[in-house]
Amino acid sequence: MRFILMTECGTQKGSTHHRRYFDMIDEAVFAEEMGFDGWGTSEHHFFSDIAVAPSPECLFTAVAMRTNRIRLRYMSRLISVVHPILVAEQTATTDILSNGRIELTTARGNTLLQLDAFGVSLEETKGRSEEALEIIVRALSDETMSHSGKYWGDIPERQVTPRVVQEPHPPLYKIAQGAESAADARRRGLGLITSDLYLGWDTLAEYLDAYNSVPENEVVPVGRFVTHSLASSVMTARCAKTDDEALASAEADLLKFAQMIINDVYVQLAERSPEQYGGFKRFAELREHAADPEWLRTCGPTVLVGSPEHCVKQIQRTIDMGADEIVLRMDGGTHQEIMDSIEHFGRYVIPYFKNPRSVQRTGPVGLLPGDPRQVPSYEKGRENA
Repeated sequence: MRFILMTECGTQKGSTHHRRYFDMIDEAVFAEEMGFDGWGTSEHHFFSDIAVAPSPECLFTAVAMRTNRIRLRYMSRLISVVHPILVAEQTATTDILSNGRIELTTARGNTLLQLDAFGVSLEETKGRSEEALEIIVRALSDETMSHSGKYWGDIPERQVTPRVVQEPHPPLYKIAQGAESAADARRRGLGLITSDLYLGWDTLAEYLDAYNSVPENEVVPVGRFVTHSLASSVMTARCAKTDDEALASAEADLLKFAQMIINDVYVQLAERSPEQYGGFKRFAELREHAADPEWLRTCGPTVLVGSPEHCVKQIQRTIDMGADEIVLRMDGGTHQEIMDSIEHFGRYVIPYFKNPRSVQRTGPVGLLPGDPRQVPSYEKGRENA
């Protein structure tokens, strides 16, 4: 299981974007120290509070200069909007500055706030993003490239520079928000990252099954190699000494993010373009729960808020369903709350999956008082694997 820390520059009322950017860099450095495998941020435009990262390549450069091991993943580049040549150039530059640690996730875009401002219709996002990804791959991989297409016009033969460190290109991932989208990721040889699974554990199973059910002979990678990965994305993550402490730390962000997703973003997409986003109508059924923090905390895989034991159990459930990576979005709280949560994951959760034999469970003369002498239930699946 790989652990990826995600942040989107959620900036609290009374703070500044200036302060939050430097805090994010410190959090990435600490995540490397605490054993996380990767760090990433998403590209977003026009938000002032919940997601303020319109130029992710700048953040990646800053984090690359202060880290050595941790992988740096663009959690989504808005390739239906941003010219693919520019995305390729920025990807290559940050791959150089990180000494070959960049990973690239692409997305169509899921808010009218952004798509309307850039003049991209919902009916075109799929076609534009698919064509863009093909251009990005060739721009990163080939000595020279040219293109003639429906959405991005004619690009004369050019050599796109600088050249990447990871040849022929960094690993490629796709955000999937439906079973068919998950299957499409597999067919195109892309790693899968789920998103916003407030609809429950069955939805995660549906996505993972769709990805795994694609026969090998149907996989035609858009890249020069296949990236096979199944990531469950947690949109609000906190770990603290107790469940109550974790919920107190996460509650403001948990409610704000869930209400944005459930009440506004996806329902708006479904109403505007039922053919493209009709499946999102199901989110309207959750509106009665959007202001209930306890319901949200236990609604499914997209929220991971609790004690180390709670977090270990939920992550093990995710592994048992077939995921091999978990993306933990820790944002929206104070810098100290996020740093404390990173530390709890690093000290008490990640070791259970990275180095289970080293986890201390006994006292001077055996098991600690109250501990059963058998392997805890959430460890059985891993140790018997």
